[in-house]
Amino acid sequence: MKKTITCFLFYHTDNQFNKLLNSLLSHPYIDQIYLLTGQKEAAEAACPQCRTLPLDSFEQTGTIRQIALHAKTPYTLLYTTLQPLELGEQALERMCDYLSAPESVMVYADHYQILNGERQPHPVIDYQPGSVRDDFDFGPLMLFKTDALAKASDRILSQPEYQYSALYALRLALSEQGELTHISEYLYTRAENDARKSGEKQFDYVDPRNRAVQLERETAFTYYLKNIRAYLPPAGKLIAPEEEDFACEASVIIPVRNRERTIKDAIRSALGQKTTFRYNVIIVDNHSTDGTSGCIDEFAGDPRVIHLIPSRHDLGIGGCWNMAANHPQCGRFAVQLDSDDLYSGPDTLQRIVDKFYKERCAMVIGSYRMTDFNLETLPPGIIDHQEWTDTNGHNNALRINGLGAPRAFYTPLLRQIRVPNTSYGEDYALGLAFSRDYRIGRIYDVLYLCRRWEGNSDANLSIDKVNRNNSYKDSLRTLEIRRRKDKVSRPMSYLYPASNVSGETFFASQFDKWEQARNNHEALSRIHVRHFSLNGNEIQVQFNPARAVSSFAKTDRASVNARPCFLCISNKPELQDSIRIELDEAFSLRVNPYPILPGHLTLSSECHEWQTLAGKESRQLPGRLTDWLEKHFEKGYTVFYNGAGCGASAPDHFHFQAVRQKDVPFIRQWNRLLSGATQCGYERLEDGSSCIAYAINGYICPVRAFVTDKGTNSSSRLISDYLRTLPVHEGETEPRYNLFAWKDEQHGFVTAYFPRSVHRPQCYYAEGEAQLLISPGALDMAGIVVAARKEDYEKITEEDLLKIYQEVSL
Repeated sequence: MKKTITCFLFYHTDNQFNKLLNSLLSHPYIDQIYLLTGQKEAAEAACPQCRTLPLDSFEQTGTIRQIALHAKTPYTLLYTTLQPLELGEQALERMCDYLSAPESVMVYADHYQILNGERQPHPVIDYQPGSVRDDFDFGPLMLFKTDALAKASDRILSQPEYQYSALYALRLALSEQGELTHISEYLYTRAENDARKSGEKQFDYVDPRNRAVQLERETAFTYYLKNIRAYLPPAGKLIAPEEEDFACEASVIIPVRNRERTIKDAIRSALGQKTTFRYNVIIVDNHSTDGTSGCIDEFAGDPRVIHLIPSRHDLGIGGCWNMAANHPQCGRFAVQLDSDDLYSGPDTLQRIVDKFYKERCAMVIGSYRMTDFNLETLPPGIIDHQEWTDTNGHNNALRINGLGAPRAFYTPLLRQIRVPNTSYGEDYALGLAFSRDYRIGRIYDVLYLCRRWEGNSDANLSIDKVNRNNSYKDSLRTLEIRRRKDKVSRPMSYLYPASNVSGETFFASQFDKWEQARNNHEALSRIHVRHFSLNGNEIQVQFNPARAVSSFAKTDRASVNARPCFLCISNKPELQDSIRIELDEAFSLRVNPYPILPGHLTLSSECHEWQTLAGKESRQLPGRLTDWLEKHFEKGYTVFYNGAGCGASAPDHFHFQAVRQKDVPFIRQWNRLLSGATQCGYERLEDGSSCIAYAINGYICPVRAFVTDKGTNSSSRLISDYLRTLPVHEGETEPRYNLFAWKDEQHGFVTAYFPRSVHRPQCYYAEGEAQLLISPGALDMAGIVVAARKEDYEKITEEDLLKIYQEVSL
């Protein structure tokens, strides 16, 4: 039987661990077992059949990298805890059966858990597009397709180094490739040490002690949202509350059913508010069967109290909220107060309304303190959701399970958006919907006392109820992600193939409305250029101060990670239009606002992934993009590529650029250069065309060119063989090079590689008169050296240019 699985698990001396290890070692599917441990000698002595890796956490980027490097079988098994586990009958066989489906990239299963000495079923739930919270329960045993895991590992290598979130980032990246499949069979039994009730676990994610973890998870999730094109820039819509008339300024809304012990405290808290405006308290009594209705009636003498009883008998908390919000006496702002809880002081309502007017926000969320029934503080204490930021809180809201309390809404929008008629998650659904378009105001002082007691609806839920709740919130996230993806896609001015837009029309439209792009492109007609002839090659030095943004850019990972990615659609300037190019992966074609040449374009992937062409040669992307431009945009363009370490000012985002062939000195000299080239390879391609590799001898720097006599396919074998001769620098995933691809009417399709040794020459880092801030990219290698400073433009010499090309070329 073929051995198909490589295992990775922690080493432990426990006898139960040895029982698991023995069952894996004897299993016919297992090829190799790697033990993660700092006790190498002890582990090897106890388990000589296993190998060890000096790792101690699955949540570190380095661990995922090592797993991807060491897994050589079709499948990879991870067991992520130290707790004992016993495999069920045919467990691995069933996991392999499910993983063999083409759509599946990972499988996980229902299982049993031993809790307080008892064996109990622990079902898990199906993974949805909205299952993006970091506490999604896969169980500790997961089986992956190794090639998918490796691809996802490559994706997260372009992100910051994770200490707590690598496994989370990995499964987000996996979900972009295929299905994370739930097996509804009980395939193993594990021990469970966390015996806390559901109501005690649900606030772990806002415990201040976990803040570093949460901030890192937010980073991983933000990358994911950008990759799937669901990331939104900060919401810009503001409200104008003075424009509508209301019976009063605010309404405290209290839905209630059977809260005889707490409802009077809640009402007194609401009526005790000291405000400069009129407000009322709308209590929706959802057919209570205890003494709750009588408790409410005790306040009937206060004209501020409105006691409503629905005519329907199918309302949840959300339905009660809709009833109150649509009542003619509802105020301009609707403010939450649960029937268990209290406001922390008499100024809560005033502070919330003041916040609405100050920030013109559509929703306000406060902070609260967890207490017992007697108002004594319970762990984790104050829940202030400090992880919320004005720039990214609306995105991060999709990852976490709640947004805080009390929540308050601008009533006209609340009526328009509507509250889901449920008794769980309805407030979270509102937070997502409001934050999609509108500013959310935050108050980080404690405004609210959240009482936890045995009567709370979520105090101690069964696993089935927890799963239903989680599935529902995941479905809310699924809906919201789809709506946000639609919102991101709609601002594009042109969509291919719905409309073909000529280059002339596209540029004219952009210049008509986008002043910055127009001015920078018009400035090219007045630009200063010096001409040199180096070894018979035409070289131009261009004084272009607008290129300082690229020439002086910091491209180390720390600097790149600290700024928003300007190539992501969600971060593009509002006036910058985009044409969508749909190939194997979608690209966004845009006018480059800092051009080197007329008609300068950027073609960026819609996925936020590191700038590397490694592994993508078979897609023939340069040729296919060139072909697309020929057919749908404008003839005569060349597509070029700056590697991450040789010219890319956005090394964190996969992209190409394009300019017109006639403007590139290297291409203008192509016939002469090709006539003196040395043929160094030949291949007949499947479509009947032939590809010839040439070493270009007469140029200022080394060039390897691949010429196909027809079509835009070049030989992936010849190119791969060539790239394997180039060094790969430590920490990088491909050799350093620049690339040009274009259609030549006489010779066919050309792909030219300029191998590189370093990003910038020594003169870039020199001091005083010796300094020349020249940072060569593809166009510089092709004969247009860009100087962003006038002093560099004026003093550069032929000797300087020769030295620059010599230092940066391989």
